[in-house]
Amino acid sequence: MADKIDELLSDYFSGKIEMQIKLRKLDLQTPLVYDENIGGGKAQNKHVRLVDDILIREDEDTVLQELYKLRDQQQMITDILSTFDSELIRMANLRYDRRKRKYEWKHIALLFNADESTCRKKIRKFKKEFNNKFWRID
Repeated sequence: MADKIDELLSDYFSGKIEMQIKLRKLDLQTPLVYDENIGGGKAQNKHVRLVDDILIREDEDTVLQELYKLRDQQQMITDILSTFDSELIRMANLRYDRRKRKYEWKHIALLFNADESTCRKKIRKFKKEFNNKFWRID
């Protein structure tokens, strides 16, 4: 369970979910068929509704719908984190954000003028409370 919470917090603080949604939308916007009209004939009933086609593909895409569910989960995490102390959230951000280098406990302890074991205990308590709140709502 702890690995699941670690992965969830790491994805949240790193912004992975939003990046996956943006990449999937870009993937859906690329045209699937290129018609070069090699035969030279005129197309009579050709429709050109690029925006409509993109919106239909986004609505029907199951991968994108799953990512939207993850975005809802991300909003729920934001709501849960708003109940915690800002210093504790900053500590968790330093620990779990993948975009920055992952801070070691000694660096986090130096930033917060605390002992390493104290920081570990705070994060462990934070994860336990977060786990209880997150799975109770979900």
